[in-house]
Amino acid sequence: MLRPLSSLPFLLLSLLLSLAGCDGVVGPGHEGQPLVTLEGQMTPTPDARIDGQVRLALVWYPQWMAEDGTGDTQNGPVEIVTEDVIYQGSFPANYRFHIYRLPPAEALAPLGAGLQGKGAFGILLAYQDLNGNAKLDTIATTGAPVDRVIGSSLLGDAKSTFALVYSTTAQPAYTGLNPGFNLVQAVNDDATSVVPLNTRLRINLTQGGPLFDAFVCEAGWLTFLFTDACGLDRGDVFEPGGLSVQGRVALEGTKAVAELTLSSEGTPLQDATVKLAGRTLAYDVAREAYVLEEQDSALLTAGGSFELTAVAGGKSLRHTFQMPGAFDITTPTANAQVSASQPLELGWTASPGTTEYYVGFSSRTASESTLAAEGELSHTFDPTGAQGEGTVRVEARIVPMDIDAYVTVALVRERAFTFAP
Repeated sequence: MLRPLSSLPFLLLSLLLSLAGCDGVVGPGHEGQPLVTLEGQMTPTPDARIDGQVRLALVWYPQWMAEDGTGDTQNGPVEIVTEDVIYQGSFPANYRFHIYRLPPAEALAPLGAGLQGKGAFGILLAYQDLNGNAKLDTIATTGAPVDRVIGSSLLGDAKSTFALVYSTTAQPAYTGLNPGFNLVQAVNDDATSVVPLNTRLRINLTQGGPLFDAFVCEAGWLTFLFTDACGLDRGDVFEPGGLSVQGRVALEGTKAVAELTLSSEGTPLQDATVKLAGRTLAYDVAREAYVLEEQDSALLTAGGSFELTAVAGGKSLRHTFQMPGAFDITTPTANAQVSASQPLELGWTASPGTTEYYVGFSSRTASESTLAAEGELSHTFDPTGAQGEGTVRVEARIVPMDIDAYVTVALVRERAFTFAP
């Protein structure tokens, strides 16, 4: 099963596309037989009022599976390809989006996370062309929205979220990815999977807002949540509402640990019922958090998933999280004698699903820790001054994307050794 793309970093491609559809007005520009056709239906949400024309665009971003460090939701779109079909009048409206050309080789980036070759990641956006230039315009970092994005194949319930993944080569069988174009469903869920290219994609048409306009923000999709960018108001996203949880859940060897805070409408809660994998977490007044520390625990497993639930004041929260896959420390070897006058190299194998590694070493006289560079499976420390027994530590993390469930999930491995006199 392909890991959730919400925990994967983006890379953008240039891809020349055009669209022919049904229930729309077809324009010129067809380029022979399409390589792939995406089709489905655009359906307004109950609170959406769709006045005027609606267009579709395919948007390519920096690859969320890139290995070269460009994979980051802080990167904005490199290429936006609009179509020549206009939808107007009654909805729901069926659509067909024809893809006529392969991504150019120079636009592809090396894939990480155990994948092979190069690849690209794209989503469909529905928008209204407010300035009438027949294309979806990006937003300058210091600018303001030009058009109005009202739908995205990446937002919605798990079954209705889709992304187009292009791979230049065959991938491990467990991913389900084939060379060429792949359609991935349930992008933001642990049930992520590759589905047939003729699977119908439903795009919900909404009133739009910052999360939608941010897809064309040149500073990056989620950048406006943390800093002023593209004239987008983060207050519209963080408006107090239901329950939200944040914190950390980890499997440290065989010990399960959790420290979580829960709030409602911005107010911290101390009397909620919080459960992790069915186990109730106690509220620790001193730490101001719901905590768990369980030795030899079976609640969490490498590569497995767990459910977090919370109930308070008539409100509830339910979220499923994925644990990083199993990995091992390769260097130093167990019980090795390591010279403190030489660089200390810490190496480890890849952990499937992991988005970052936090690594370090410690002794009674010296210690250091750092976030490893993206794509790296080793790090070199200067252990000068270290003496006696030492420990190296690698924490494989899946960094959250959900602002209502901002919980970092980690799998931790440690190894003991000795610094030589």
